[in-house]
Order: sequence, then C-alpha cells, then structure tokens
Amino acid sequence: MRRTSLWVLLLVILISGVVKFLLFPAQTTKASPQEVVGMCVSSVPKEWGQFKGGSEQTGLAFEDSQGTLRFVTSFPCNGVTPPIALEVRRK
Repeated sequence: MRRTSLWVLLLVILISGVVKFLLFPAQTTKASPQEVVGMCVSSVPKEWGQFKGGSEQTGLAFEDSQGTLRFVTSFPCNGVTPPIALEVRRK
C-alpha cells in the first residue's frame, strides 16, 4: 500500500510539472539593442609620461621621466589637453 501511494505521488508531481510548463511557459524577454550616441576620445601629451594608476578620489596619475606626477580628474572630449588637478614635482 505504501509503495503504491509513493508511485501515485510521484506520478501526480510529474504530471503537474508537465502541465505547468505546457500551460505557463517561461517568459522570455528580448533585449533591446544598445544605442551609441557619441564617442568621447581624450588624450594626454606624451611628455606627461606613463600612466601610473587611478582612483575615484584622485583621478588618473601620470609620471614623466623626471619623476613629476600629474593627476587629472576630468577629461574633455574635444581634443583639448585635460586640466591638471595636481602636479607633484621632485627636487
């Protein structure tokens, strides 16, 4: 008796699962294409040296061959050299 009720229970679960997937299929959403409005290209002079790192607080850091560090926090998109927020020179 116990074995029969287990089979009936499994059969009911299987049938209810099949019915659920047939009557209520998973909702699929189509991703909307990304729109590219414009592209911002900014550059720094080679004389500023190599990129050394960056953070949200200090901006991007560049170190030239003489050890001068330049920190830049904002980059214009119109090809103009970005303003230096802080310049640290070694003596």
